[in-house]
Amino acid sequence: MPKSPRLSFIIAYLFRQTKRISSVQIAVGELIPETDEQIQLQWSTLAKDTAFSQTSLTIRRVPAEQQCMACFEKYHPLNRETSCPHCGSVGAKIITGEEFYLESTKEENE
Repeated sequence: MPKSPRLSFIIAYLFRQTKRISSVQIAVGELIPETDEQIQLQWSTLAKDTAFSQTSLTIRRVPAEQQCMACFEKYHPLNRETSCPHCGSVGAKIITGEEFYLESTKEENE
C-alpha cells in the first residue's frame, strides 16, 4: 500500500514538537479515497519504531458538500456522484469533503 504524503507530512510535523503526544486526531474528507482502516494501517506503519508507536489516531470524517455551477444549489453528493440532484448539471464546485489535516493532539498526562 502506498504511503499517504499527507499523513507523512503530519507525522513529520509532529516529530518537530517537543511535547510527548498520546493521541492525534485528523480530519479527513468523505471524498478522500482511503478508508479509515487504510489510514490507520498507514499510521501504524509510519509510526512503527518511533516515539509515536503508542500514539493513538482518531479520524473524523468531514461530510462532502458540493455546489452546482449551473443552478448554484448546494447538495451532498451520493456515491461520489457529481451531477446535481436539483437540475442534473454535471458541473460542481467541491465545498467540503477533500480535507486531510491535523485537527488536534493530546499531550501525555493531560
